[in-house]
Amino acid sequence: MKKMLATLALILVGSAAFAGAQGGPQSTTERVKANSTDRYEVVFIGGEQAEVFIDGDNDTDLDLYIYDENGNLIEKDDDNLDLCICTWTPKWTGKFIIKVVNLGDVYNEYKIRTN
Repeated sequence: MKKMLATLALILVGSAAFAGAQGGPQSTTERVKANSTDRYEVVFIGGEQAEVFIDGDNDTDLDLYIYDENGNLIEKDDDNLDLCICTWTPKWTGKFIIKVVNLGDVYNEYKIRTN
């Protein structure tokens, strides 16, 4: 089952003075079910370097995909690890979709951070 979130419920750990996500750096710990995808929506600031980082519990392979608000794939990290990072510079301020895909047969507890 696909976990869908209307907005990324992250703990604010910074201030708006930082580049990246609107409102500053954010982080949380989540659990993605086996063979499932967690989906988040985050506003990133145009012209500023954006970064999303995930660090799993080493039980399964996690992949990280970033899409713009028009559904275009912007960046991905789909190697065979559950440690992923995507870095890009948005051309405009807008909503970006973050997908964390669990390719394994058990859940994976991961930390997710934005700059």
